Amino acid sequence: ERSRILNRIADLIESHLEEFALAESRDQGKPVSLARAVDIPRTVYNFRFFATTILHTTQSATYLENVQATNYTVRTPLGVAGLISPWNLPLYLLTWKIAPAIACGNTVVCKPSEMTSVTAWMMCRLLNDAGLPQGVVNVVFGYGPKAGEAIVKHPDVPLISFTGSTLIGQRITEQSAPHCKKLSLEV
Repeated sequence: ERSRILNRIADLIESHLEEFALAESRDQGKPVSLARAVDIPRTVYNFRFFATTILHTTQSATYLENVQATNYTVRTPLGVAGLISPWNLPLYLLTWKIAPAIACGNTVVCKPSEMTSVTAWMMCRLLNDAGLPQGVVNVVFGYGPKAGEAIVKHPDVPLISFTGSTLIGQRITEQSAPHCKKLSLEV
């Protein structure tokens, strides 16, 4: 079911590619040709990639001869993923966070950059049409120190994925430490 929904989201974004490309260009300041050829197609690819991956990825075990141990990989949802994306590739990097979270069975609370949030808003309008249940993807619009920090500090958000500055990544690490949150930082 998740695979079907992820593919449907990809289909809907792809069917509105020109609108997304124009909005991304206006909002971010990049040439529309770049948004049309790279950013929005990569966004579509993100959803398709994870829609396919979940159909073929299973539990695994690897035997490590040198230490005579077996390493098991068990894939289970963590719950709510807090996702904070940057301004430079707004929709592409946001969906690189959203798609795997949904694929793994998590819900998300995401905050796009306050400087480039138009295409995130546009994507939200398509999620219900794709069959995604309400509450699976929640988008918070606002400034990092208020909206982003609220996500990071929330005790019921066990996972944070952040792309942005080193300074803010360090701050997120400090704020997450008391809760032993899983972190993915691209700084």
